[in-house]
Amino acid sequence: MKTSLHPLVTAQHGVVTRQQCLGAGLSPRQIDLLLTSGSLVAVFRGVFVDPVSPPTIDQRAMAATLAGGSGAVVSHRMAVAMHGMRNFVCDLAEISLTQRVNRPGLAAHRVNSAPPSRLVRNVMVTTAARTLLDCATVVSQPTVGRFMDTWMSTGIVKLVDIDAELISARKHPGIPCLESLLAARLLTKEEADSLAEMELGELLVRHGMPTPELHHIVTLASGTTFELDWSYPDLMVAFEMDGYGIHLRSMAAFDDDRTRRNELEIA
Repeated sequence: MKTSLHPLVTAQHGVVTRQQCLGAGLSPRQIDLLLTSGSLVAVFRGVFVDPVSPPTIDQRAMAATLAGGSGAVVSHRMAVAMHGMRNFVCDLAEISLTQRVNRPGLAAHRVNSAPPSRLVRNVMVTTAARTLLDCATVVSQPTVGRFMDTWMSTGIVKLVDIDAELISARKHPGIPCLESLLAARLLTKEEADSLAEMELGELLVRHGMPTPELHHIVTLASGTTFELDWSYPDLMVAFEMDGYGIHLRSMAAFDDDRTRRNELEIA
């Protein structure tokens, strides 16, 4: 792919800073000429993108952290987009950092200590559990619940991660929202795939049934192996959460469950 960047400059996701350009040996005048010619495009003060590189969420996230400076991490709604969320688009450049930053076009949240984070495609992003906690302060509780449900169903976050974050974050303003989402769930310590699946187990218990077994695995005479949502193995009774919404990942998975259900019923 052709690049409009000066050959001395190396960019990640097509993003560079003025300091990186100077460190590569470019003079201020050369940098200004690259900007004037359109070979570099300023997105924040001192942060530029290569116009040839495709505009992606990764590029916007990298630019946001570089604009924030040392210790800046992608957070809140932009972190949701970086971790991945169905039917969700984020055009907001949103970061968290310990120092105060005020730049046009950048939503910067000042925090007392560096939030837990990890590299996502070479960009520092708050962990999934911390992202949920942060989002609880900027979006509605049902939206946070959808984020949580989706990530739990796809393995991006586990309940143990959320519990640990609730303990370590202490006075974080998002704690009441997450605690409310998890409240009154008798089975919150189980590794359910989704909040909806947890509610199915709790429904059985609330109506006087013994606590069912979660994710019991059976191999049928045909040789097919299935993992059941909830079951009473001794009674050969199973309960499955069905649908092609949040609990499952696709319509194809929903169709596969028709075959799965038939095979289990025959057995």
